[in-house]
Amino acid sequence: MEEENVKKESGLSQIFLGLIVIALGLVIIFVPAVLSNFWLLFIWLPGIIMEHNAFKNQINGLLISGGILLVVALALTLGVIFPGFYSQGGWGLFVLAPAFGLLQLYLGEGRRNFGLLVPIVILTAVGVIALIPSSLSQWTMIVVGAVLILFGLLVLFRRK
Repeated sequence: MEEENVKKESGLSQIFLGLIVIALGLVIIFVPAVLSNFWLLFIWLPGIIMEHNAFKNQINGLLISGGILLVVALALTLGVIFPGFYSQGGWGLFVLAPAFGLLQLYLGEGRRNFGLLVPIVILTAVGVIALIPSSLSQWTMIVVGAVLILFGLLVLFRRK
């Protein structure tokens, strides 16, 4: 009985893999521009495979590396699609990558390890702060900067 399930699963996996390889071959033949960014596949695929194995086989340790690879692949893909993405704050996604992997581990574990929240919060804060300038106008950034300066002055000159 178990042997039949294993054969069905391996047969479906083989069909799925075959279709993916055929589709990849067709894309390479008919869309030559894909080859210039083909290297992105070598970052996306391991991340997707690790995430799949982590969820399928309950291997929580794979969530960290899989999550990091997926966010890094997203950042690199956005950098290819949008020139200037990194210089406008997109590099913050690279800081968010380990935070995402650790968050997946935190959520995936049965018992919560609250020690993981410290690096998750710090990395997320740094990454989000890096991404904010790319999404706001110059005037908004001037207002945010002025508010931060005022807050800093209040902290410095506050009487105890």
